[in-house]
Amino acid sequence: MWNKGEGVVLKFGGTSVANPERIRAGAGRIAGFFRSGLRVAVVVSAMGSTTNSLIALSGETSGGTPDRRELDQLLATGEQQSAALMAMELGRQGCPAVSFTGAQAGFLAGGPWGEGRILSVNPVRVEEACASGRVAVVTGFQAATASGDTITLGRGGSDLSAIALAGALGADSCRIFTDVDGVFSADPRKVPGALRIGRISWEECLEMTFLGAKVMQSRSIEMAERLELPLWVGSGEGEGTWIMGRTVDEAFRACAVVSDENIALLSAEGCGNGGCDVAEEFFLRGIHILAAAERGCPLFYIRRERLEEAAEICRRMSGKSPSVNPGAARVSVVGPGAGNHPEIGRAMLKVLGRLGAPAHLLTSSGLSVSCFVDEKDAQPALRALHEEFIEKKGEFQCA
Repeated sequence: MWNKGEGVVLKFGGTSVANPERIRAGAGRIAGFFRSGLRVAVVVSAMGSTTNSLIALSGETSGGTPDRRELDQLLATGEQQSAALMAMELGRQGCPAVSFTGAQAGFLAGGPWGEGRILSVNPVRVEEACASGRVAVVTGFQAATASGDTITLGRGGSDLSAIALAGALGADSCRIFTDVDGVFSADPRKVPGALRIGRISWEECLEMTFLGAKVMQSRSIEMAERLELPLWVGSGEGEGTWIMGRTVDEAFRACAVVSDENIALLSAEGCGNGGCDVAEEFFLRGIHILAAAERGCPLFYIRRERLEEAAEICRRMSGKSPSVNPGAARVSVVGPGAGNHPEIGRAMLKVLGRLGAPAHLLTSSGLSVSCFVDEKDAQPALRALHEEFIEKKGEFQCA
């Protein structure tokens, strides 16, 4: 392992390596760290929309249902292109570099194809490369199974690769380079007044990603918290955001508002036992239940892409076609201790009431309060909640 302050792990996302110009710019940033005397390991994503293009190509070739093992074999080639090209460009800029696949870098994973879970990282070849004065460029998003097959780590898995590698090497931090200058109090594309957050805790950031924020893969934040590894996220052009330990106090400060418009509501008519049996079947199939309620029959909020499968389970178990609403959404206020402050839910409901946006269901946790609403109301609600909790510079001002 590296000694304290000896090295750094850098990660470059797909937009940061989308074309030769951006690869050259990324290599220039890497060279700056390398020439400062640090040992440098780099993790890269596939170029631009390469992964989506490969998925589309696999669908055309397989008739729409590609074999999951072969799909992982295919998708892993995207990151391999990026790693090799980055190593070539680093060499051209005078920084000796060598590229490694996830397997060559010592990543071992298990679980279902497309959703591999890291079991261990033994970065012997990465350490050797860095010790010999070279930059190690590693493919993100992929690992090897115990039998030597390639398995991918889920969408956004390159973040997870970088954080796991930083932990295995003993790096002091991991820096994630992207096209946005850090973590914001709301999606800047939806809320013009969104503010950059200078520092946020792992727990708060994890809650944001779980609730729908497109910050990083939620599993990667979970890994960073487990390792107590500080993360920096930014474009490199501004100050970015540090994700690390929280500040301790009891005042509630909303750090972000988040919307998730990929939700469907299913009413499981005819499913007995309070919906427990159908819920058990959902869990066995990996259909995540975001929330559940009883309103004359069991109600389940689930991911929209699993709605057809969930409806078929209900038909099979009850003999009836369930009622479905594919146009649900969730808006959330995130901040430490949110669920302990009843005034948060009260203020959210008042905001939604002013908009004429009925709340179907309100839920809370230690870090957030959420309302399920109609999809058409999600973005107006997001903007109004951001104004109420972030922009008013009052009791709920962002820290």
